[in-house]
Amino acid sequence: MSLFPLRDLRYEAARARHPAHRMFWTFLTLAVLSGIGFFIYSGAAWNWFRPVLHKQLVNKYCGVYKLDPLWVMSIIKVESGFSPWARSGRGAVGLMQLLPSTAKDIASDAGLPDFQPSDLQTPDTNLHLGVYYLFKLQQQFPEDETAVLAAYNAGPRITSDWRRGKPALELEDIEYPETRRFVERVDRTYGFLKMVQGWKYLFGMSHGR
Repeated sequence: MSLFPLRDLRYEAARARHPAHRMFWTFLTLAVLSGIGFFIYSGAAWNWFRPVLHKQLVNKYCGVYKLDPLWVMSIIKVESGFSPWARSGRGAVGLMQLLPSTAKDIASDAGLPDFQPSDLQTPDTNLHLGVYYLFKLQQQFPEDETAVLAAYNAGPRITSDWRRGKPALELEDIEYPETRRFVERVDRTYGFLKMVQGWKYLFGMSHGR
């Protein structure tokens, strides 16, 4: 028999309450995580950010030129953070950070004969020309995504020099640190977006919501 019966009774009462207390907080944590998960994977988050991400325009031009929208979105994220007003120190403009000189060279072929450099701040025009430029680079460097990204950042001529007749460009072949970082960041972002898309499908939710 205990010499401290009152203390033992309090201990037993506290121990009896402890599982319920723990169960309550476990339930609350799961509820919060479930709510966050539903927000992300149900498409609510995607719909909320849709005006910022320009999803409809990306899908439109990727459909025309047969590019993966997630890959293009990865490039936009790295290039401009989805800001149509972004401008680099080299003068690249807009969502896909196009140089006005590059945009002017490809505008007519892309079906924009009346293009003006100021149009690059318009998301529709910027995405149209940016996706078209990626399409042209894919034709120049078929089956070589690393070369396409390197050419988008540093130019096709220097990228051809780096490849030196090899069937595919390796990351270590890229001599510009900035271009190498760009390719790495796009690849990481693309991998993340594909993972998120995979989770959405795992939860039975459509990516297009």
